[in-house]
Amino acid sequence: MHAMLSLDLNEKVTGEERRKFYGHIKDSGWVKIAKLSTAWCATYKKTATEEKIIAEVKVDVAAAAKYSGVSAYDAVVNISQSRPSAI
Repeated sequence: MHAMLSLDLNEKVTGEERRKFYGHIKDSGWVKIAKLSTAWCATYKKTATEEKIIAEVKVDVAAAAKYSGVSAYDAVVNISQSRPSAI
């Protein structure tokens, strides 16, 4: 299973907070999708349920926000059996 995560951080977020946020996301196993500034993907076991993946994504994003000091963000996740494809 694969998850694609898109993030929008509040425009008041500093460059340092953004760097910390994205660094924490990367350290949590997310890989930035080439050519897209705020899209990431992660791979999960085939047996993982959509509910479990979404719950884990929420934890990853909340942990990155707490670590970086980011208090305002929007995020969306899509779960699929296929890895996201850049076009």
